[in-house]
Amino acid sequence: MINIGRRIREIRKCKGVTASRLAEQIGVAQSFISGIENGQKKCSLETLDAITTSLEISLVDFFAVETAALDPSLKRLLLAAEKLTEEERDQLTTFILTLKNDE
Repeated sequence: MINIGRRIREIRKCKGVTASRLAEQIGVAQSFISGIENGQKKCSLETLDAITTSLEISLVDFFAVETAALDPSLKRLLLAAEKLTEEERDQLTTFILTLKNDE
């Protein structure tokens, strides 16, 4: 089962967004975001939708089990790669494969 608060914090940090900035973007207090992330406050679906929209991630991706089990460094890589064009992703893949083949 996914811990909603932990997942929000994880995605927020991977995207380099502070809790204060996220709160400002969705129109809530920073303490409310911290409360959600710490499990002290409940998060409605409407609020979660606003959070995921602000963090530029779909609700489907938010709940994706595959990425939830990944190492944090791989999650950061995937989140960063989402912002690349298809051509840039191809170049990155080629670069990574080149690194791996050098071993």
